[in-house]
Amino acid sequence: MGAKQSLVILISVFFNCLHGAAAAPTWPSSVDELEDIMFLNTGYRARGFATAVTPCSFSAQGPGRIAAAEWIRTAFHDMATGNVFQGTGGLDASLVFELGGDNVGPAFETTLTTYAPFLTSRSSLSDIIAMGIYTAVRSCGGPIVPIKTGRIDATAAGPPGVPQPQNSLFTFQNQFQRTGFDTSQMIAVTACGHTVGGVHAANFPQIVPPGSAPNDYKLMDSTTKFDEKIASEYMAGKSTDPLTVGPAQAAGKASDLRVFSADGNATISKLADPATFASTCQAMLQKMIEVVPSSTTLTDPITAYDVKPAALQLTLQPGGSQLQFSGEIRFYAFSAQIPSQSSISAFNVVITPASGATETYNNNGQGYPMQDNVILQAPQSCVAGGTLTVTAAVRSPATTANLILTLKVPRSGIITPELQTQTVAMTQKSTLGPYSIVTGTYTLQSDQVQTTKFDVTSGQSSDAFKSTGNLGATCGTLDDGGGSTSLSTSSVSTSSRPTSTTLRTVTASSSSTSSTTSPSTPAVSGFDYQGCYTDSSTARVLTGKSTSSSIMNYKTCASYCSGYTYWGVEFGSQCYCGNSFANPTSSAPASDCSTKCSGDATQVCGAGNRMNIFKSNQQSPTNATVPGWTYSGCYTDSTSARVLTGKANYDSALTIEKCAALCKGYKIFGAEYATQCYCGNAFANATAVVGEGECGYTCAGNAAQLCGAGNRLSVYKANA
Repeated sequence: MGAKQSLVILISVFFNCLHGAAAAPTWPSSVDELEDIMFLNTGYRARGFATAVTPCSFSAQGPGRIAAAEWIRTAFHDMATGNVFQGTGGLDASLVFELGGDNVGPAFETTLTTYAPFLTSRSSLSDIIAMGIYTAVRSCGGPIVPIKTGRIDATAAGPPGVPQPQNSLFTFQNQFQRTGFDTSQMIAVTACGHTVGGVHAANFPQIVPPGSAPNDYKLMDSTTKFDEKIASEYMAGKSTDPLTVGPAQAAGKASDLRVFSADGNATISKLADPATFASTCQAMLQKMIEVVPSSTTLTDPITAYDVKPAALQLTLQPGGSQLQFSGEIRFYAFSAQIPSQSSISAFNVVITPASGATETYNNNGQGYPMQDNVILQAPQSCVAGGTLTVTAAVRSPATTANLILTLKVPRSGIITPELQTQTVAMTQKSTLGPYSIVTGTYTLQSDQVQTTKFDVTSGQSSDAFKSTGNLGATCGTLDDGGGSTSLSTSSVSTSSRPTSTTLRTVTASSSSTSSTTSPSTPAVSGFDYQGCYTDSSTARVLTGKSTSSSIMNYKTCASYCSGYTYWGVEFGSQCYCGNSFANPTSSAPASDCSTKCSGDATQVCGAGNRMNIFKSNQQSPTNATVPGWTYSGCYTDSTSARVLTGKANYDSALTIEKCAALCKGYKIFGAEYATQCYCGNAFANATAVVGEGECGYTCAGNAAQLCGAGNRLSVYKANA
């Protein structure tokens, strides 16, 4: 009898930063989606959650707004109607039903709109609001606030009761006590929440009279960082906090003054110490986001995985005798062919760091599990004209499966969508090897084509949390190995179904595959094939942007890299873009690029550290010519120490001309990350000129222009 296989994935890498202080979590976990959102903010597979609050002083809405401060306020306002005595309310996303009234101003709507794309069945809006505290505070240089998950979103508004500036001290104390904060904690959480941001004249004209502050926005203290200045300046008699000094006193709205002095300045004086402020705020903000309904059970705090699988997928191959097993371990891709009869139940990861001594990761002794009872056939699935078609393979003797969709449905008068599920019974079409092939269809609304998650289930097994945005526009065919697109409907014996476990190894630098047809490099309209080239995981040849997909093919990569001069496919499922070669490379033998594309077995998609590269035969993007300005070069930048610290703006249709117009009157401007524009009269922090290939992002508003990259500025200087 054959044996069900357990795979060991061997990865040779040169890094020394795997190990964290906390115990490694076991994969998979209910926190996996939120762990990605929390930690994958830049680079390959970046989720980009922190982009809206990076740097701390930034807002996509322009001057007079600080998104990080708005994220902190949003969490407080959502929590503030909770009642720990009754076990109701708290951080439950009821704020989406409560805009206006106690929650004035556009900050809450902007924040919730920013959060909406991250809402899924595995990441509730209330958990995302809590995550916003961690992200905003860290972006502003504050402490690490531990994040627990498991919050359940409210379906209606909570009671009124958010603290207002005109409230008496007695009212404040009662409101905070209702949410579990005593007087000292009330003072602390108020200071922690007010260390970043300010008060808008449009929302509180009696506190900040229109025209009295730049952009009608008065900051709480002298910095835009998460620091103790809100307390130290208050204690030194130098406070500029509009809720402590100025017109608010005469208007009876000096709420920070009433709160800070509630215990004779005992607590606020301690918070004037930077270390005390940081440690106290870490505890108080964690306490704030853990005010939840008594029916909610929170998880342990999220900790980063040392080794985390991603995009794992089994795919039944033509003929039915082989399964392609592909995926990534964080950023290292693998692909292998395994027999469909024996298949796989789990795998371990062996890493060879720079020291040369191997390290084995076995998921806390459990192995990284894989199920093969029902698997999505991504190459045979698609979204065409709004119709979703999902094909799956169900291991015999089962012959049925369900398609379960999680749809984002707009709600009248509510700015965030509702998650609704729809179940579609899939229809058996044929059998292939030990599997039945089933399909299901569903018509999506236009705004659901890219945002829908779906599961394919059979019995207790599921291939889950798949995204329609990763499917192509054309469904492929799955033949019986002889070239026929009509599949046999004969029964399949399961008497040789394996039960024991053996070991099989595959290296990450090459994949053993077998096929009746040899993959090739077909022509791609608009591009010239350059050949097979060397690449390195530590010094990528193409550094514009990158992605990975279980349905990768030339069309998918070319479309993803639209606007770039070069694109390349690697290791079956990876796609890289760039406008030049950013690091040394050399031509490799064509036979080195031999891995089949995960989405088209007739095409080759490089191999381990080998890339099939194509070059656009259209006009390449360039650095723009702008009257009055001269292009200076590609410069390094940092989210924690910006090079240009004058004006800043986010523009989803940015062009170099628009950035130049914004920075009129300044001596320098720079475009970054396709959508960001920064101005200054001098470089405020350390920077260096780097190769032009590192500024490879095309401008969001003009694909013929270059607009930096991640932490890279396309810099222009005013003519003398």
